[in-house]
Amino acid sequence: MGLARTAVANHVAHWNNRDRESWMKLFSADVTFEDPVGTPPKTGVEAVHNSWDRSFRPGRRWYLHPRQIVEAGREAAVVMHNEGHLGDRIVEVHGIEIFTVDDRGLIVSVRSFFDQPTEFALDEYFTAR
Repeated sequence: MGLARTAVANHVAHWNNRDRESWMKLFSADVTFEDPVGTPPKTGVEAVHNSWDRSFRPGRRWYLHPRQIVEAGREAAVVMHNEGHLGDRIVEVHGIEIFTVDDRGLIVSVRSFFDQPTEFALDEYFTAR
């Protein structure tokens, strides 16, 4: 595996294991999130913290299931299945995520493409405005 594929694999493993500390170490200090693409970019350590904290609010739990990972150089495109447990309800969000890493393998950019769900509400942090 190359650096980008390894970063994605670690991202998924730490996320699904709810290992916040290890997950946060995957990102460069100046990371940029476009989550979703089309919203203003979220940057830096604050964006890393907010992405985790907004996803794991009380009553919400998300699991990541990569369906396909295509790596090219320092980037990986991922067909991602997001499974959300929102209270007693299980929901799904399908999308494509583009990860870029630096020469140390730290994630410097995440671009997430997905249709906004209509049958449930995402946290406003992940909502196109």
